[in-house]
Amino acid sequence: MALNIKYRSLKAFLYAVETGSFTLGANRLGVTQPSFTALIQDLEQVLDLKLFERSTRAIALTAAGVELRDRIQRPIADLEEAYRSMEDLAAVRRGQVVVGALPSASLVLVPPTLAALRGSHPGLEPKIVEAYNDELLDMLRTNQVEFAIAAQLGDMADMMFEPLVDDTFCVVFPPGHPIGEHDSVSWNDLLSYQLVLLSPGSSARRQFDQALGLTHAPKLLHYDITHMTTAVVLVKQGLGIAVLPKLPLSVLPMGKLQYKPLSDTSAQRRIGIVYRQNRHLSPASRAFISQAKQMAAATEK
Repeated sequence: MALNIKYRSLKAFLYAVETGSFTLGANRLGVTQPSFTALIQDLEQVLDLKLFERSTRAIALTAAGVELRDRIQRPIADLEEAYRSMEDLAAVRRGQVVVGALPSASLVLVPPTLAALRGSHPGLEPKIVEAYNDELLDMLRTNQVEFAIAAQLGDMADMMFEPLVDDTFCVVFPPGHPIGEHDSVSWNDLLSYQLVLLSPGSSARRQFDQALGLTHAPKLLHYDITHMTTAVVLVKQGLGIAVLPKLPLSVLPMGKLQYKPLSDTSAQRRIGIVYRQNRHLSPASRAFISQAKQMAAATEK
């Protein structure tokens, strides 16, 4: 037989036990005494047991009432704690979220987003996983991250994309380098000089290779670099020119280095929020995304 026990009736029972009075219990529950009495009677009817002995001055638990009290106090407290916990998640008073991010986004968009969230949602616990674009898509498909700040590249038919910023790739060079004399710079122009490129897997390297139809590294590629800061340092030493996204240049140790955007349309990319089409984003994720969009809008001004 299916039971039809209501939480409100159980709570009325516990308030009656705690206060020793239907009148005081009704006040705690915020209802009239007749309504409170009806809740107790409904519970007794469902259980087919008498829970209280009542007189004009006091109430006392029956043996069945004592057993019910002992059995439900902890479960009701756990249920209420679980409900409060869910309320906190919904209101983003607490929560965990694992976010994937491109290295360029980690340098520019993620730090101010985290700083703002610490002020607005101090209970939020974000974890940032930095990786190249293809790796981020793999992490999304295997549920290692809830969403990613990534470029709109490659096979993303199973993904949703919310744009954040438009970016372009640039050639970074020291003062006086011949590439600086070009009115505009294309991918092909770079092949005449010693190159510092980000390693395969990066969106910069992917777009470079695809634009030039390369299946092997160019002959003048002397440095295959993982970190953009390392690329900048090598260029400072006069060891080559680098191809880097424009987005992080303002926070890299550029010093006196100069840069020019590449003129090819294939040197453009759009960075945004990427997540699986069938993924329901948590309130914590939506709070992070909302803040990231504000930071991105400020970056583009």
